[in-house]
Amino acid sequence: MRLISSLLLAFAVLACSPPAQGGEKANAPASPATAVAAAPAHADAQQEWQAPSGNIGCNYVPAGGTEVYSSPDGGPELICDRIEPTYVRMDMSAHGAPHLITNVGDAGCCGGDTMAYGTHWTGGPFTCDLTEQGITCTNADRRGFTLSRSTARVN
Repeated sequence: MRLISSLLLAFAVLACSPPAQGGEKANAPASPATAVAAAPAHADAQQEWQAPSGNIGCNYVPAGGTEVYSSPDGGPELICDRIEPTYVRMDMSAHGAPHLITNVGDAGCCGGDTMAYGTHWTGGPFTCDLTEQGITCTNADRRGFTLSRSTARVN
């Protein structure tokens, strides 16, 4: 129950937090119709981004968290939500297996930069590849997940 409460709080804070400001184009606000061609990440800054379809969105929280949120273990965290056909969330820390959450409770996806299909994103210990077929992300242990309209799978 404590894990679910922590995750609900985390997503609520992330959804309401302003995006991190940075000097690179990938951190500039983008409209849903605009796709960011490259995805350089800042390991020490929170990031929020989404697929061009708007159906999948991710939030990256660096180690140590933000002014208003820290992950349960204090390390970096990647949270990705899928809206359709059913709302699910993947929550992943730097080490170990991700968690698939099917009863989210605070569904509020997606926002941030729109990443182009074909983007390889890196933030802290996480990497994600975004294609028209979905998104696949891994952590430092090479554990990860795949999200698409037809799949929500821990790898």
